[in-house]
Amino acid sequence: MMSSSRSVRMGRSRHERSADLQSTLGRRHQPDYLLLLCIFMLLAIGLVVIYSVSPAIAAQLSGDVDSNHFMYKQILFLLIGFSVFTVASLLPISFWQRFYKYIIAFAVFSFFLLLIPALSLSYGGATRWVHIGSINYQPAELLKFGIIFGLATFFANKVKLGVLNEKSTSYTFLTILFAIALEIVVLQKDMGTMIPIVAIMITMLFLSGVSFKRFASVILILAIGGALAIAGAGHRRARVLTFLNPEADAMGSGYHINQALIAVGSGGVFGKGLGRSVQAYGYLPEAANDSIFAIMAEKFGLVGLVMVFLVYGLLIFRILDVTNRAPNHYLRFVAGGIFAWMLVQAFVNIGSMLGILPLTGVTLPLLSFGGTSLVFTMAALGVVFQISRYTKLGYNIENEETGKDYENSNGRRGVGRSRYATSGGR
Repeated sequence: MMSSSRSVRMGRSRHERSADLQSTLGRRHQPDYLLLLCIFMLLAIGLVVIYSVSPAIAAQLSGDVDSNHFMYKQILFLLIGFSVFTVASLLPISFWQRFYKYIIAFAVFSFFLLLIPALSLSYGGATRWVHIGSINYQPAELLKFGIIFGLATFFANKVKLGVLNEKSTSYTFLTILFAIALEIVVLQKDMGTMIPIVAIMITMLFLSGVSFKRFASVILILAIGGALAIAGAGHRRARVLTFLNPEADAMGSGYHINQALIAVGSGGVFGKGLGRSVQAYGYLPEAANDSIFAIMAEKFGLVGLVMVFLVYGLLIFRILDVTNRAPNHYLRFVAGGIFAWMLVQAFVNIGSMLGILPLTGVTLPLLSFGGTSLVFTMAALGVVFQISRYTKLGYNIENEETGKDYENSNGRRGVGRSRYATSGGR
């Protein structure tokens, strides 16, 4: 009887949370079609580059492989991605608030599958893929997607209860972060994938309006943890040393970054053209995946890269704008987490190809060849597109419960720290 009563209360609580979220959305309007245009443009650019390098990469594979093999696979991934984007952009926001736990649970379950050699794939010292029959997927991509909604719910509840700056909130946040690091950095041996996830979590913590003291403490703990993770693993230390002196072993540990820099430099101002790549013919590793930026530099040159940067910058700015004008705390956290995901992952990928960051195995969102990464990136952008239907101009997020709008937005802080009263040590 008590169990039944508890179940009813829990069910009512979930229903009430969904109702509260729906009540703060306000009037639905036209979505951000400029955001959609940027997505289509980047996907088109990526497909053209993959089409141009597909014959070169296919020629390196054993057996009789069609020269357009990689292009055909990317088209399939794009079709799945478009379908996922459409579904995510049409689903009500409350859907994710109810079902994010299942996404996270499946991701965690998949991490344990990585421990089974017959069900996992390893490459470059990292074990990132679950391999079941003809299906390969990366659990970390599921986790990125699910953790955004989980943390958005967590922070929105803490803000509403006025306990954001209590020690228990910080401890819970750090416990979640430690658990994810255990799964990705320890089990997968993949610190590169951990960087965007940390960026997502830190950005959402910042947007929550937590006190500077708590925020700085978390950053300090993360810095110490990151340093220990690098110092405690030989392959990570080697990557840092290679980054500091890539010419020391140009044919060994520094091979990848040196070939990437050759590709970037050889493109010059106007590039060699789509059919004139040299680095794709076995010189540059992962030419269609992690290294696609270097291939783009070789083909399009500085002028082409500037155009790509402009489109990418506009996409990031539109996501930032959606974050800034989200109608409630929960959606602000969701959009902010996706903003950090796209920005930091792109920065890490491009930075590693330019030699300004240590080399890491992360894809360039919307441009790199790949399945899981592209599909979940499209899902995340579909959610942002859905949120853009409810953004408000001149809306003060402090008053989401009252629904009061300001006549102009001059008094808002943008995507900086939110202004709401919380208990605990400010």
